[in-house]
Amino acid sequence: MSVDSLNTINIASVDSVVSPTSKVLLSDTTTASPINIDSALHTYWKTDSVVYFNDSVVVKSKYSDIYKGHLLHPKGNEAIDRNPISPVWFFPIILIVLAVFASLRIFYNKYLSQMLVAFVNNNLTNQIVRDENILVQRASVYLSIVFNLIAALFLYLISIYYGWELVGIGFGFSRFLFFALVVSAAYTVKFLILKICGWLFNLNREMATYIFNTFLINNILGIAILPFVCLIAFNQLLPTSLLILISVILAGIAFAYRMFRGVLVGLSMPSFSLLYLFLYLCTLEIAPLLVLIRIIVS
Repeated sequence: MSVDSLNTINIASVDSVVSPTSKVLLSDTTTASPINIDSALHTYWKTDSVVYFNDSVVVKSKYSDIYKGHLLHPKGNEAIDRNPISPVWFFPIILIVLAVFASLRIFYNKYLSQMLVAFVNNNLTNQIVRDENILVQRASVYLSIVFNLIAALFLYLISIYYGWELVGIGFGFSRFLFFALVVSAAYTVKFLILKICGWLFNLNREMATYIFNTFLINNILGIAILPFVCLIAFNQLLPTSLLILISVILAGIAFAYRMFRGVLVGLSMPSFSLLYLFLYLCTLEIAPLLVLIRIIVS
């Protein structure tokens, strides 16, 4: 049998075995099934942004020079304790003060207006003391309590801002109580001394007028510095040192005005002595202020 006939037989036998869709690749018995086009070669793959974009840590950005002046540099290696200037108990005390003001506005509105007028009218002050108006004096007592609270809050804020070190007293509510007790005790002792002096020298009415003037001016001062106390505690825009300076200036003006009203009370006395007035001002007005300034400076 010839070679051509053998090849023909082999091809025929292969065609009978392989399906009609099969395709002969070679002239021998090697065959292959039809191969579909690989879908992976014609599929769109989304490029990963991590691979596609340059890493800003490795590649220098054209905007990197803009932020060179904003780099933060450490000032020390030790941690600094944070002393909050407005703790959680501060706001409730402010609410108590505002509630007292609101109650006075509702129940003592007439007498509160008289007190505001008496602040600039010495004759009305003398009339209130002479009539011994209990309601006006009661409203003055309430306002004095408010003044003690506001003064204690103000001293507390100053001590926190300037970092006063008080032995045995922390930076919390105990420090506020300390200042509240100091302010209350200072004015209580002062008024007791004035009462005793009025009884000894038979100057009860004059001393009562001076005490009422002190109450009155302190009350107005408390109302005046209350907004600054709130700003010092909660403000984030105005400088704290400026707010403290304005409050101290207001307190200084109130102190000078109180001494002026005291001189007017002394001039109304028949046997007025400038020497006694000078001794009083040095002992009970100027000396405590100098002691307070000395404590603050030291």
